[in-house]
Amino acid sequence: MLRLAGVDSDIDANVMELLLDPLPETGPAVITHTAAEGESVSEWVESILRDLETLAIGLFPAWLPGGDRLSGPGGGGVAAARILALRLASGSRHFGPFLADLAARAVRHRGPLVYGQRGPEGRSFPAESRAAGLARVIASAFGRESAALVIYVPEKPTSRGETILVAGCEWLAHRSGMGVWLVGPELRRVETLHLKVPTAVRRLAEEMTAPPHTATVGVPPIAGKPHAGSAVEQAMEAALAECDWAHGRTWNQTYQSTDPLSAVIRTDLMWVAEKCVVELDGPEHETSAQMERDRIRDRHLERSGFTVLRFTNQQVMADLRVVLRHIEEFLRGRRLGTSEGAG
Repeated sequence: MLRLAGVDSDIDANVMELLLDPLPETGPAVITHTAAEGESVSEWVESILRDLETLAIGLFPAWLPGGDRLSGPGGGGVAAARILALRLASGSRHFGPFLADLAARAVRHRGPLVYGQRGPEGRSFPAESRAAGLARVIASAFGRESAALVIYVPEKPTSRGETILVAGCEWLAHRSGMGVWLVGPELRRVETLHLKVPTAVRRLAEEMTAPPHTATVGVPPIAGKPHAGSAVEQAMEAALAECDWAHGRTWNQTYQSTDPLSAVIRTDLMWVAEKCVVELDGPEHETSAQMERDRIRDRHLERSGFTVLRFTNQQVMADLRVVLRHIEEFLRGRRLGTSEGAG
């Protein structure tokens, strides 16, 4: 159970979300999962563990230092992955045999996992070891000490399904060490089962949508890279990689001004030297609440001298050349000292 001491339940939701996203560096990596009913607690837990294993393999090599230099899925690459994993585990909280097996499976896969696709099978470890091991791996992929799991329940579960759901969440919380939140429109009864979210946080959580319909797991981006689950960010990066003028860009970084009272802001794409931020807005940015949050974020950035260029996902996918030309003109102007704003 998570509680925020001293938080007024009437706190403005826009300000609250701005403070929570991104979480402070001491906060957990937050993963979302769309829940489906299971026939038993063990079946439901096993389904989530399989999805988390698929996620961990897809995040490789972010959680294994030196993993990006491995030669490939051949025997040498797999053996080297095991050695690196065991070396990492020897000086950390990771369980060596589990981490080595996961690293070997990731090297054998070598490529982004498609939602719904399973990674290669590995050794059989107890559910408790897998839960704790995956929590550590996922947290480390995002440079965090811990992970939290938000279970999104899109439809009202049956009485039996709700009992399984709550028991499974309690098992995960105790065995994995992750914080577990249940959110969804039809979860009033779980408040009596001591899985209660504070009012201010619940208001924000209820605005969450499930991961994409092709996915069961949603993850935050890894700093420095386009989001693995965003076709728009991937398309933009592929195009920028061909542009000489696009040097100096960085994806999904956090920024905080020297003002200690300012919020930490995660930007989609940023050129730090040119004080340029590019935001790629999906349909969720069309809601009045999100537009207000965007306005607050932009104002913080503008106070620090940044110009924010916003493009919709539709603009990027329909006419990428126009979007790139607009960014290029702005950056060249900044580099020549002639750009004063978004233009």
